Amino acid sequence: MHDVIQRKYGSKIIRKRTPLSQEIRKAIVTLMFGLVLITVVLSIVFLLNTSNSAQKGYVHSQLILQNEELDNINKELRMKVMEARSMVHLEETDKIDSMTKPGDSILIDNENS
Repeated sequence: MHDVIQRKYGSKIIRKRTPLSQEIRKAIVTLMFGLVLITVVLSIVFLLNTSNSAQKGYVHSQLILQNEELDNINKELRMKVMEARSMVHLEETDKIDSMTKPGDSILIDNENS
């Protein structure tokens, strides 16, 4: 409050005048500080955004590779199941011999009853 001089002329307050060059200098410093602050904040936001998108891209590519691996494992397991169910495989392992043979089958016709 150094720049305010109070004189009692009714209710008037007379302020000490500062030179225009000093006010311009203050304005320029304030504007430069604001500009630098905005530039720094925007740079930090840009870098954070860029690193997050790169990280998401890496995670996405890793998930794609994992999905392909799981698809390959799934195909191999399906092939093993088909092979185990195939008649040739059953005949080679002699499991058919241990199975009980079906007896004579009787067909019932509904039209004759």
